[in-house]
This record gives sequence, structure tokens and C-alpha cells, in this order.
Amino acid sequence: MIKVPEGFLLSGMHCGIKKKKLDLGLIACKDGAAGIGLFTRNVNPSYSVTISKKHIKNTVKAVIVNSGNANCFTDKKDLGNTLKACESLARYLNIKKENVLICSTGIIGKRLPFFKINRSIPALCANLGRRYKEFAGSILTTDNFEKVSFKEVKLKGSEIKILGFCKGAGMIHPNLATMLSFILTDVKMNKSLLRKIFSKAVEKSFNSISVDGCMSTNDTVLMLSSSKKSGLEDSRSINKFQEALEYVCKDLAKMIVKDAEGSTKFIELEVEGAKTEKEAKAAFQSIAGSLIFKAAMYGGNPNWGRIISTLGQVNIKVREDKFEVKSSSLHKRNVKIRVNMGRGKFNWRGWFSDISPEYVKINAGHN
Repeated sequence: MIKVPEGFLLSGMHCGIKKKKLDLGLIACKDGAAGIGLFTRNVNPSYSVTISKKHIKNTVKAVIVNSGNANCFTDKKDLGNTLKACESLARYLNIKKENVLICSTGIIGKRLPFFKINRSIPALCANLGRRYKEFAGSILTTDNFEKVSFKEVKLKGSEIKILGFCKGAGMIHPNLATMLSFILTDVKMNKSLLRKIFSKAVEKSFNSISVDGCMSTNDTVLMLSSSKKSGLEDSRSINKFQEALEYVCKDLAKMIVKDAEGSTKFIELEVEGAKTEKEAKAAFQSIAGSLIFKAAMYGGNPNWGRIISTLGQVNIKVREDKFEVKSSSLHKRNVKIRVNMGRGKFNWRGWFSDISPEYVKINAGHN
């Protein structure tokens, strides 16, 4: 049973950015939450990312999210309009604008109708509750289903909740954050520990997936802790929480790949025999991001020569007598591939999709 962590309220509604579907969501934490944000490395970020990167340094009391519009690369005045949207929400909740984060997802280059967001704030706030499904639906774009994951863990007599949401089906590549994702927990921890734990979890999940090798202008992963419950008192409890957090993040990351635009296969790739962990990750990214290999996976073609080619492209030299590839059937929906490079003892695991004619059709129709 999914439960909302203590200290948080959620809502979602239709404000008119999309024709019919939910398109505006809100996370509220009245007493404030410690927040960590990982954002896109794209040097043309959305105005929402620019504002949130500044405000994440403060206590977080609200996160407003719109879908259907990226709020990116329209007019520099929209940076000011983005801040005004934060001010409008802050005024209604009786908090400071610096305590508000804003996230957007959708079409780049189309002006966001801020008046629709501002006029909807009273209704959005009035609907706040523990109805997580409305929020989950409000952040979707080309997704086929809502992506929600939950884990409860007992620490020193406290039942700690971890609830995660994400959206993403296209423009997914493992480089920092690769979609919109929100992880909520009620465990008490300081920001430095939160950053350490969260960064490790993201590296093994959201940084270990690939759909099409494209990095969005809006990628954001947020983790918020309301600190309502104690429990992280020693290394054992920290490790237990870390495991639970990694479960939620990996679960969400896999959902993104399973929902990849136009995909026909969900592929788990295990890279072994690397000299360093950094090399193992680089090998994964190179293979998972290779369009020619993704095309081979769509066709069920076991041409492992394409792996050799892509490894050499990132300066990983392999020997003929040491290199090995094993895989399950390439004609099934779920595929497992193991690549042993025979260079060392380090490994990396991640997930990616194939590329299909349907992916081209979907994105050829986008503005």
C-alpha cells in the first residue's frame, strides 16, 4: 500500500496548458524540507531549472510542476514570469518565494501561459491532500503510464517512508538527471548526508539508463526530506535506508526504459571486466547509447561487432581472446546482455531500450 511520507501534501489538476489531461501539480511541505536537486547539464536550460537551482539552496516548502510546456528558450522576460509564478504560489501559501521550486516539461520554444497557472493556484492548493495519483498524472507528457514507487523501512522503531514519482519516455540519456523525478521521505537527516546518499542512488539508477542519447533542457531530480521521523543513528541504519532509496530510484528508472518511446525491448546490460568503475560506466553509456546497436536490438540481430566498435570509440581497447558477450533471446521483450571486456575486475549495470521506426514516427510529429 502506497503512503505519502509525513509532512507532505500533494495535488494535481488540469489548468489548460493541455487540452484535457492533468497538467499542473503541487508538492507542499508546510514545515519545510531539506532538499537536494540534480539538474540538467544542458547549457540551454529552461527558466524553471534556472530558478530552482537558486531556490534549492533554501528550505523547500513547495514544488509546483507543469507539463505540456518546457518553459524554455522563448523570451528572457519569461525568466521573470517564472519567478512571479513562484511569488504567486508563495503568497497564497504564506511562505517566501525563495522556498518555492518550479519544474516544467513539454515543448521547447513555446511560451508558457503563466496566467493559466496563476489563476489555478487557489484550486491547486485547495485540493492538497494525500491523493498521490493526481500528482503522478499531472507531470506526464508522452508517457503511457504513471510512474510511482514506494518503500517503507523500519529504523530504530520508526517506520520511514520513501515515495518517488517520475516522468520520462523520450530524451533520456545517462548524464546526471535524465527526466523529472521527485523523491519524498520523512526521515530526519542533515543536508550533507542527504546529498551523499541521494547522489549514490542516482548514479546507480537514473544515471544508468538510456533511451535515445538526448539530454533535455529540463532534466531535474529532487529529493526532499521533511525530517518528521528519526532513525538514522548509525551506519547500519544509514545503509538500510540507502538500500531502500536505491530500490525506489532503480524501480522508477526501469519504468522509464520500459515506457521508452516506440520501444519493443527492455534491455538489462551488465558490463564486466573493466579496469576501473569509471571505465565500466563509460562502456555502458557507449553501448546503451549506440544507435546502430539499438537498431540491431530492434531487429534481433546478434551482431556483437557493433559493441567492439562503440567501445573503441571511447578509447576502450579489448583483446580478441579476452572479450566475451552473452545474451538471452533477442526476440523477447525482456533481454539480458553481459559484456566481459577482460581488462579488470570492475563492473556496471544499467538498462536501455531498442530504437524502432515507431520512435521516429512519434518524434517526427513533435513540434
